[in-house]
Amino acid sequence: MRDRAARTRSQLIRSAAAVFAEHGYARAKLSSISADAGVSRGALYFHFPSKEALADAVETAAAEQFAEVTGVEHESGAQSLARAVRELAELYQRDVTFRAGVLLSCEKDRKPTVNLIHLWEGYVKGAVANAERRYPYTQAGTSGQVSSAIVALTVGMAFLWQENDRWLTESTVSDVWNLLPPVVGRMG
Repeated sequence: MRDRAARTRSQLIRSAAAVFAEHGYARAKLSSISADAGVSRGALYFHFPSKEALADAVETAAAEQFAEVTGVEHESGAQSLARAVRELAELYQRDVTFRAGVLLSCEKDRKPTVNLIHLWEGYVKGAVANAERRYPYTQAGTSGQVSSAIVALTVGMAFLWQENDRWLTESTVSDVWNLLPPVVGRMG
């Protein structure tokens, strides 16, 4: 029985992610989510008492994926950041739960439980500061500006991908990345 409940819960999270990614939080309907998951509204409410609880679950699942990608510690700040950018771009394209988590973090209609954009900002700031410490030839004090540029570029590219797949292709990500200062390293 537990396995079935866990599968139903997972399916509801995936279905909610698909609906949130396509329609946004405000326009998402619980009836669409339950129908997509192949469960009754009663089953949905058994697992999640509200649309807000479903959105929280999607964000939490996306944050777990984010932590898996950004948790590698054996790399330098620049290497880690370049790898994370590539892997998160790929994850955003292929995994609707991760994509919905990012999009929910940007919704104006609700306050996210886990804000992936804020997590990304924190990760980028730490990685750029680490890279700046390792490469003393870089201009001191630029890490905040570089971090802001990276966050703006990566989040912007994710949103642009919604309209045109080319924005997150490996070549576009590398080309944009390679415009950044040398402190962040180069992508091949």
